Amino acid sequence: MKKLLLLITVMVAAITLTACSGAKTTKTKMDEIKEKGKIVLGVSPDYPPYEFTTTENGQKKVVGADIYLAQEIAKKLGVEVEIQEMAFDSLIAAVNANKVDMVISGVNPTEERKKAVDFSDIYYTGKGIFVVNKDSAEIKSVADLKGKKVGVQKGSTYETYAKEQLKIEDKDLQSLTDVPSLLQDLKNKKIDVVLIPDDVAKIAINKYNDIKISAFSAENDPEATGMAIVFKKAKDGSNKTLLEQVNAVIKEIKEKNLFEKELDKYAKLAAASE
Repeated sequence: MKKLLLLITVMVAAITLTACSGAKTTKTKMDEIKEKGKIVLGVSPDYPPYEFTTTENGQKKVVGADIYLAQEIAKKLGVEVEIQEMAFDSLIAAVNANKVDMVISGVNPTEERKKAVDFSDIYYTGKGIFVVNKDSAEIKSVADLKGKKVGVQKGSTYETYAKEQLKIEDKDLQSLTDVPSLLQDLKNKKIDVVLIPDDVAKIAINKYNDIKISAFSAENDPEATGMAIVFKKAKDGSNKTLLEQVNAVIKEIKEKNLFEKELDKYAKLAAASE
């Protein structure tokens, strides 16, 4: 009997030690990033002034207000930023497949997206703008969109918004992977209206003299949900420390109105570039 009790005691002790050992070796997302010495950022660099490409000393470089935010986070964590470029509609899949550590690319934290990924606090809130050719009739209501070809970025909240709330039929909806392609199709009159965020629209107006911003603003604008940083969903809480650090950076930047200043800076750069 004593031997049996001793055996049971030893087994329980072994299990307890194993469990404790396992708990100590469990890595958080923060641990992974610190070990790598870098945070891998997923972006779709076709969204000035948030993220876009420019040439510096003959080398292509991704810049923008979102990139500034990523760099501030990296500085807080004591690591570098490595940028991975991809199409907007591939970003969430990339973070969930561990191809990137986070995504900062003008992503709205919708309820549907929250089921798939974790989000930081909101770092910026904008609004949507309808852009048309200067010789086109003014958009005054949702009814004026009926029968028109409406362009949106593929995978964006505006794609869903156009279908579900504006009731744009599939045959009249043009979903393209990047904003420059949408604006080019608008200028070439392959589509009649483009729905994009206000900051992006203002740059387009400064670059192209044959398009204009419509005065009409649709209700229930999905941009009103704001923009947030995307992380792989972690039900085990392994993102907790990282999110706390990221949200601390966002809080400081918002308090000092720094993100808006970066938007203005990069809006001027984007408008001046070809």
